[in-house]
Amino acid sequence: MKILLTTLLLVTPFAHAINAVMYQPQLRDTSVSDARWQSVLDKLKGQGIDTLVLQWSRYDDAFREGGSRAWLERKAQLTNASGLKLVIGLAADGQFFQQQKQPIPALENYLNHLRADDVSIAKRWVDVLGENAIAGWYISSELDDRRWRDPHMQQVAENYLTKMRLSLVAVADKPVAVSSFFAGNMTPDSYQKWVTTLSHTGVKVWIQDGAGTQVLTDAERALYLQAPSAGKVIELFRQDKQATTFKALPAPVAYQEKWLSTPVPQGQDRVYFSLRYMSAASGVLAM
Repeated sequence: MKILLTTLLLVTPFAHAINAVMYQPQLRDTSVSDARWQSVLDKLKGQGIDTLVLQWSRYDDAFREGGSRAWLERKAQLTNASGLKLVIGLAADGQFFQQQKQPIPALENYLNHLRADDVSIAKRWVDVLGENAIAGWYISSELDDRRWRDPHMQQVAENYLTKMRLSLVAVADKPVAVSSFFAGNMTPDSYQKWVTTLSHTGVKVWIQDGAGTQVLTDAERALYLQAPSAGKVIELFRQDKQATTFKALPAPVAYQEKWLSTPVPQGQDRVYFSLRYMSAASGVLAM
């Protein structure tokens, strides 16, 4: 029985693969009307997209309450009504990468605080949309291959994801996903083993493919992308390396069209990042 349960835990997150696009809500988007949003949704469906992933539904104080929150909730309702599935991203902390440098006891307290925030937001979404309208949960805290190299830190991450999944499925029993990215700070083999361990928590791990940040060569990226993940995040941008702050432009149209016309591997989620760089959002969502 124990072997069977373990097998189910490993298989269940992979059961229903999605062909999705991730959307990063920005306050500047709140000028987008329902009609213009609907036009974006129609174009996405025409491109074979079946799921919209909200990267977050709160970023620090953005979308916490008031008109901005109402705008985002309305757009989620329209998305659901259009026939697209919704994976709901929760709370994002703009200081997450700084906060994770704390000593482990302080870090664990901080992660517990994040979990409480996520549960609160998840409950709000169930009230707004109804449980049946939610296809999954997305943990907005991305896990990289630098801070989490140490085995003790990896245990913290594993405990965090385990507790997070249990807390979220208690609100609504849906698949839970998180994304991870690499920059050559772990060896490919070490990274693959870590992703495997994280997957044992029952949380789907989506690996960002690194094509947009261009930190590693294609050959180097290919080694890391061999990790047995639940899916890939396809970066549809190209970062400007000369800029002092993050700045990017859409990847070439031919590159995007090639990916959009490529079948999704069986049992593997594909998540395009991000909606802002896709032709479907051109003229609607500002860069």
